[in-house]
Amino acid sequence: MTLSRTLRIEYFRDQLVVWRTVGALDLSEGNFWSWAMLLNVIVCLTPFLLTMMLFSFEDPVDNILNLSMTITSMSAIVKFSLYVANLTKLSEIQWLIGRLDEKISGEYEVKRHQAMAKHLQRISKIFLVTYGMLFTNAAFSFLLEEERSLPLPMWIPFDWKNSTAGYAAALFLQQIGIFIQVLQSYAGDSFPPLALYLLSEQCQLLILRFSKVGYGSKTLKENEEDLVNCIRNQNTLYSLMEAIHGLISYPMFVQLFVIGINVAVACFGLVFYVVSFSDRAYFLCFLMALILQSFPLCYYGTVLEESFAELHYAVFCSNWVDQSMKYKKLMLIISERTKRKQLLLAGNLVPIHLSTFVACWKGAYTFFTLMADRDGRRA
Repeated sequence: MTLSRTLRIEYFRDQLVVWRTVGALDLSEGNFWSWAMLLNVIVCLTPFLLTMMLFSFEDPVDNILNLSMTITSMSAIVKFSLYVANLTKLSEIQWLIGRLDEKISGEYEVKRHQAMAKHLQRISKIFLVTYGMLFTNAAFSFLLEEERSLPLPMWIPFDWKNSTAGYAAALFLQQIGIFIQVLQSYAGDSFPPLALYLLSEQCQLLILRFSKVGYGSKTLKENEEDLVNCIRNQNTLYSLMEAIHGLISYPMFVQLFVIGINVAVACFGLVFYVVSFSDRAYFLCFLMALILQSFPLCYYGTVLEESFAELHYAVFCSNWVDQSMKYKKLMLIISERTKRKQLLLAGNLVPIHLSTFVACWKGAYTFFTLMADRDGRRA
């Protein structure tokens, strides 16, 4: 069976629906001669047409809008391509999550697991609402203009200003391009923080299981079996972390690389040039989307690191004093193994951590001051 049929839609339901809609699942399975390839080839024309109009407008707002759109569009296509190349890992991720979910027992673990599932849906809806607002502002802001205009300041190979049919065709192509790229960005930007949060919560559930071993009326042999089961769950957790890291590492490197430039360009236009309400609303929604692209990712990366650090001490919370020598040997092996710091790296280079979020915004401020200083000298 194909990936799109065997994959269970549970935790990442919205993201999987979007990836199926834009053809990412078909492309990841090697179905290149399909509607998905044609659709994405059309979408790939957007950054090319935007690039052809870089810094060619008389209005500075149009130049700033064109620059931010070009950077965003190019990075979205690169991230989408990187996801397509590794989306087959989704079946492995779902299978590993299923194995961990099978070990959930006890009232507290069940309640925490239910709370985790609800929180995942809340995060996904926040992304959906924000990106919906961004699409609305990007796609329909032209309706507030007095003259005939297009949503995107890009090169069009035919006369759309003096032809109604040409204008309708240009509008249709741009609306399709904006809609598909917003969908691609929504799925690609919301999946990593959801996956990292889920991974940290699965680690917390494992910590609970480790800390409960040895208490109660079980025999020494049964306690040894419980500890071995926890070790197996630990191995599954590490495998899940490697699978998630393999899927999101390089797309997130691209995202963190361009985030500072995008923030600086958006703030520069918003502070110095934007006057109309429609442009101001667009840039504000754009900044909200940029914050969602970076902060939840770095925040849950930090939470994940702290959760794995707690795993090192969880085994000592068990009743190890009264256990057998075999149990104590296993406990020492686990404690040594969990000493290693678990920090995910974007592109195997940049830490997915709150320190990176701060560095991105410091870089954005530096780039903003450079643009402001250069613009002031020109004036």
